[in-house]
Amino acid sequence: MLKPVCRVLILVALLMTLVPAVSVAVELMATAESSLSIEPARTLYQGGEPDAALSFLRRYLLEHPDSPHLNAAHQLMARILLEEQRQRDALFFLQRIDPQQRSSEAQLLQAAALQQLGQLDEADPLLESLSGDDFFGADLPLYYGCRACSLSARNESLQALVILSQAFRSTDLRYHDFLYAQVQQILQNQSAEMVAEAAFMFADTPIRDVVILYQAQQAIDMGDRDRARVLAQPLITQGEIIAVQVAAAKILDQVAGMPWHQRAIGVVLPLSGRYAPFGELVKRGIELAVSQQPQPRSRMIYVDSAADPRVAADAVRRLVQVHRVMAVIGPLIGDAAERGVVEADKARVPVLTLSHRQGLPQLGSYVFRNSLTAQQQVDALADYAINTLGINSYAVLSPDNRMGQDFAAKFSAAIEERGGDMEYRLSYADKSTDFRRQLVLLKGEDPDEPVDKQEPLPEEEAEEEPIPGWPTVEFEALFIPDYADTIALLAPQLAYYGIENVQLLGINGWNSPTLLKQAGRYARGGVFSDGFFAQSPDPQVKDFVRDYQQQLGEAPSILEAQGYDSARLLLQLLNDPAVTTPQQLYLQLMNLENYPGVTGLAGFDDQGEAERMMFLLQLGRRRILQLQGLPSPLPPVTQDELFE
Repeated sequence: MLKPVCRVLILVALLMTLVPAVSVAVELMATAESSLSIEPARTLYQGGEPDAALSFLRRYLLEHPDSPHLNAAHQLMARILLEEQRQRDALFFLQRIDPQQRSSEAQLLQAAALQQLGQLDEADPLLESLSGDDFFGADLPLYYGCRACSLSARNESLQALVILSQAFRSTDLRYHDFLYAQVQQILQNQSAEMVAEAAFMFADTPIRDVVILYQAQQAIDMGDRDRARVLAQPLITQGEIIAVQVAAAKILDQVAGMPWHQRAIGVVLPLSGRYAPFGELVKRGIELAVSQQPQPRSRMIYVDSAADPRVAADAVRRLVQVHRVMAVIGPLIGDAAERGVVEADKARVPVLTLSHRQGLPQLGSYVFRNSLTAQQQVDALADYAINTLGINSYAVLSPDNRMGQDFAAKFSAAIEERGGDMEYRLSYADKSTDFRRQLVLLKGEDPDEPVDKQEPLPEEEAEEEPIPGWPTVEFEALFIPDYADTIALLAPQLAYYGIENVQLLGINGWNSPTLLKQAGRYARGGVFSDGFFAQSPDPQVKDFVRDYQQQLGEAPSILEAQGYDSARLLLQLLNDPAVTTPQQLYLQLMNLENYPGVTGLAGFDDQGEAERMMFLLQLGRRRILQLQGLPSPLPPVTQDELFE
């Protein structure tokens, strides 16, 4: 019979063809009702819905017995069934394919099914007729895995290792963990001489690391902990296969007699690719925090995520399971953050992500977030507008994109929860420069009615003259969640179309000196929220900005500030000698209160979301003014300051 690890390797290689699940079953099956194509089934399968793909294919085979795509349908059926370890069913459909039209992929699937059933004599001729050049993607490691399993089952271990050495060189890194498992299985129960020979033969290949790891485990089993340490320690930093590095770290656990951790913080940022400039800004803030530690007990380990979800997940896994860091800062970009934080949570290591992607703290108990979110911004604005300004009626004008829709929905809900009235909620095309239609609608008029055909109202129905200083529309405040360049175009059009004396409200995208220059008096008095204000008079912000400028010669943005706050907080907690494990650090983060963060960070709620004091800012005549910031004895902004 085939060794169990071979069955597992074959199954995993097949499963690696899947991508994250997408619920498309009902729609695809409906739209493909009259089509002869099996692409809907392939899409379902690749989208992580193999059961739906099987249902589609079964119905397809019944309804289209003469389809020209029958061979492809049988082959896909067999692949899915083989993943479900239904080898005999898989063989049934593979044998229905005309032998003259059987593809290399079908032959490989047939050989894998026969191997799993222990029918090596039937599988081997099929494998011999195939070549690695016939395959790519997930089928390539499957091919090499089947060949190695066949050799291993016949006790030709060194030849099997030669095949797997080829596999390491020829396949993507994501398959290497599974190839490692097969090498490890082959080495078991081998003589010391054979293991030594393998170490010599494969000294310049990734198999070398697996052999060294095996020798280290043998040393542990024989009670030679010093030799185990000498063998395993270099694999932590030099190993090419994540699974080998993880196993080496576990051997060092055995050497130490307990799990070990570095007093180190892992940092996962995009340091290459299109998002690299943002990652570098965060890194600058982190390095400033490190430089301010008088006698640092901890160090930073930086890893590039390239903003790639898989790379980010691997980076976090290495940091928490191999380097055994006490905490992780990052990832920064949404998709990478989603994958990365899960890896940290599985290892029970606190991760302080800087992404504003919705729902991240809910992905795990050890997930914390120090990033400005849309909810924090709209809550601060709603509280100020209703409780301080006493405004009751509102309108929203937002860009028709994901950000605009999210902010519009959250702001509307925040206002209504506080008893305010939402009179209008309109949107404009993303990157739009002409807002006439939306502004006319905000006035309660028909934008499609020609001006020259508008009849004057009878004298008794004529509108009263507006009261000076009162809004000229049916709402008192207008929320526009967009960036400064768009606001600079939109604000003058508000006045042009007669929307006056309305309080403008915005988001941190307004925080730009260019808005003051471009929009001038049309945006003056507008209030927006932010998580950082470099011109703040608050003492801790002034100190941070001064130190940053002294080192780098320019003012910091919110990205540097968030990196600074995150690093300074973790470094301070780790400077406590009583904090020796990630779990103890987690408790410190959960119990944090009144932390003096330059981004308003004070602590974290039960979900891991940052609790912060928001900055509320107002557009003055020549500068941006702070209405609300960190707790400090600041006098309120006066009208003279606003219009100076």
